[in-house]
Amino acid sequence: MSRPGRAGRRGCLTPVVFAAALVCIGAFLIILFGGEIPVPGRCPTGFGWGTPGGAGEAKELLEDRNFEASPAAVRDLEAGIVDERLISSLQATAEEHRVCVTAFKEGHYFLPGVPESTGIPDGYGEAGGLPNTHYYGRAADIRQVDGKSVRGNGADPDVVDVGEILAGIPPEQRPDQIIGPPDWTETLDRSQDEGWILDEDQLELHEDHIHIGYRTEDSTSNTE
Repeated sequence: MSRPGRAGRRGCLTPVVFAAALVCIGAFLIILFGGEIPVPGRCPTGFGWGTPGGAGEAKELLEDRNFEASPAAVRDLEAGIVDERLISSLQATAEEHRVCVTAFKEGHYFLPGVPESTGIPDGYGEAGGLPNTHYYGRAADIRQVDGKSVRGNGADPDVVDVGEILAGIPPEQRPDQIIGPPDWTETLDRSQDEGWILDEDQLELHEDHIHIGYRTEDSTSNTE
């Protein structure tokens, strides 16, 4: 019986070498990303990429494993741009759910090709001309809840529960500019006095995310 040639022996060893290489690569990634390996489809996040910057509640939020954010949103938090009330509201949601915020101020746009400004552009539904809460660091866009896209999941129990958590925040601290998909809004059945924006055109513009914001710097318009 003839012995396997060099090529045959090399072919037999290839799967073993390949598996060992995968183990080494996996270990390297775990060390590199601080125990978190990026998963395709997940919200782009700042955790696991080093020690978060920022200070106070912003730093605490960045260190929360239930909070995920785009690089632009992370930079806003680290720079101290984000309103402390908004940070507290996000902390409340992160106590129960993994939330993905894609924008505070940096990188937020209402319409393609429209430069960011202090006001909402006139072409943006009935809200045109109003103050842009994103510009002042007083608004956040939540695109995913527990890994599920807000688009198409407005009536999902976890996504709905984010609205219930917001509703449970005292009126004087709760965002007074809460907008989400039509089915999310209908399921929650909240009022404008509680901070919900109910204009049909605004609900359609927010089919893929939940917007939470504060209209003014030091108070809210909530009465309930």
